[in-house]
Amino acid sequence: MYSILLTDDEQIVTDSLAFILEKNFPEQFTIYKASSGSEAILVCRQNKIDIIFMDINMPGLNGLETISEIKQFNPSAVVIILSAFDKFNYAQEAMALGAFRYLTKPVNRNLVTQTVRNAMGIIDSVQGKLSNDIEIKEKLSFVSNIVESDFIYSSIYSNQDNKDLARYLDYFKITESSYFYLCIEFPGLSGSNRYDAYVTVRDILTASNPCIVGSLMSERVIAFVPFDAIGDENAAYIWQQDFVRSVFTHLSMKIGLKVRIGAGNISSDLKDTVSSYNTALNAINSITEDGGTAFSHKQEDTRKVSEEDLSRYEQQLLSRISAGDISGTKSQAGILLGSIFSQGYDANVIRSMIFKTLVMARSFVNEYRKGYGNDPSFSNTFAVLENCNSREDFESYFIRQVENCVVIIAGYINGRENPVITKAKAFIEKHIADEISLDQTADEVGVNPFYLSKLFKEETGSNFIDYVNDARLEKAKNIIRNRDLSIKEVSFDCGYSDQNYFSKIFRRKFGITPTEYRNSL
Repeated sequence: MYSILLTDDEQIVTDSLAFILEKNFPEQFTIYKASSGSEAILVCRQNKIDIIFMDINMPGLNGLETISEIKQFNPSAVVIILSAFDKFNYAQEAMALGAFRYLTKPVNRNLVTQTVRNAMGIIDSVQGKLSNDIEIKEKLSFVSNIVESDFIYSSIYSNQDNKDLARYLDYFKITESSYFYLCIEFPGLSGSNRYDAYVTVRDILTASNPCIVGSLMSERVIAFVPFDAIGDENAAYIWQQDFVRSVFTHLSMKIGLKVRIGAGNISSDLKDTVSSYNTALNAINSITEDGGTAFSHKQEDTRKVSEEDLSRYEQQLLSRISAGDISGTKSQAGILLGSIFSQGYDANVIRSMIFKTLVMARSFVNEYRKGYGNDPSFSNTFAVLENCNSREDFESYFIRQVENCVVIIAGYINGRENPVITKAKAFIEKHIADEISLDQTADEVGVNPFYLSKLFKEETGSNFIDYVNDARLEKAKNIIRNRDLSIKEVSFDCGYSDQNYFSKIFRRKFGITPTEYRNSL
């Protein structure tokens, strides 16, 4: 079974394509539809889409902008462009973004059928190759992970000499001339999220650089980041700052947790590994619990971001808003503002940039709540910005406004909750005092467990086990407030047979024991 997304602001186009697919490929496709670029992005985030039909000319985000965003998190999607214009520059840009075909409207039924059949062949080929690659990588990764952790331990805790450390680098085929250490921390990381967080850290760190990544200890990961320092010392610092900010941005968006990253001194001598690690620790300890990045005391942030960087950060923020991603919006808003203020612009330029971004953010809300951008409460936006005279003033107003936008969008998105998830939540609520398994719930709602697990994470932001535990603990609080039962009885009513375990996880979530909570009422 393949999944296909049909995106066009004209319903007759998506209906026609759906008819062709259902007639020529019966029961081979799950078909999704979207009428705008932001809706297409949302569908692709919530579902693993194999093939995308994308109209170029749509209100809001156009087709090319939408493809660019989707390709960042789903690069394997096969994209077929639809356009009423047979223009070379459109086709050229579409192909540069990785589009498979460029079709002009009206499209011939036979051409659509053959194009889709070819796209299916590409998907089958890629998936077959991935299966073989995954099997090989799984066998090698176990050994490599052990060696990586051993290198990290040896380089920062033991008295290994340079030759011993150099052997590790030879093993990993690392030849870069310079390096520094990173400390990455997730304050409040729960046990159920540990594996996903660690895998995401590894994937992001090693995506474009041959990093050596240690194991996850408590809430922290230590990484050795090698690179070739080209140019003067300041150029090396700028490369480090770019790399760290990129890692921070990707982690913030993918994990949805607060992230702290401290970067240590840059060195080309393996004698300095302990020093680089210690300065990374000092840097991370200077960051608040709200998250952020910091560099060693020797390395001030001297980077001047380009206009292309600013435009990219703005687009990433708008993408988070349009997807209803509240935590990602706040994180990305901080990155954008930090980059703007690092440029040394005067206040009038900053006012104009913030105003432009807010207008664009409100245009996304307009897709859900018509007339939002014309609401009288926003008619004085520029007047408010005129009275902002400090960085704190600008940040306070800007973040408050983008949060208002994303909360409204998230509310509408969440209001259209997948009926499978709605039914699963009802089943959990009904059987909260019983043993509840993913398999049992999947059987109840009529889907396979793997699909339910994936859908649960995408729809609720929590995995299945975390959701069940949170639901049980919230019920426990309600029982303690409203019923005169012993703590043991409360634990049984909420599905916990072990009172001590119940008290332990209650305290882990709420900071106090069930008894202390009762006494505080």
